[in-house]
Amino acid sequence: MRLDSFVLEKYDLKNAIHVRMKDDLILSPDSFLISRDIDNFIRKNIALGDSDGITATYVINWQEEFIGLCFVNYHPREIRNEVILEEEIEIGLGLLPQFRGKHLGSTLERELSSKLLSIYPQFSVIVARIDAENIRSINSALKAGFEHLEDDVYQYKR
Repeated sequence: MRLDSFVLEKYDLKNAIHVRMKDDLILSPDSFLISRDIDNFIRKNIALGDSDGITATYVINWQEEFIGLCFVNYHPREIRNEVILEEEIEIGLGLLPQFRGKHLGSTLERELSSKLLSIYPQFSVIVARIDAENIRSINSALKAGFEHLEDDVYQYKR
């Protein structure tokens, strides 16, 4: 997927460069804030994407360098604990430490959210769920134009 400032390549389990970049991300400080089990999350995303056509894990390419991973997850409408959860697309990302603090995350979140809303016009918002302790990611999402809704939920509107 091509964005203004980035190219997102679908993660390939057999691509040694993708795997090495993912391993570097796992070994980086605060990787648990991205996902408690990145390997399992990626495998799950690949399987879900095969069925829903939206869910995917991407390797982020910026200026000919792989800088992290981006997750796009489709959640169908469902009822959980007697609460109706509307259909949505959720995004998340993890950047390698040397690319943090350069405003790349907020730029990527804004560009990706706009692109997803143009590809999937049935959606009017993109969602990000961010742990309260992950202050840098919260600031990045807010800078990208996301609004804080409640608890760990942020949304980017069309």
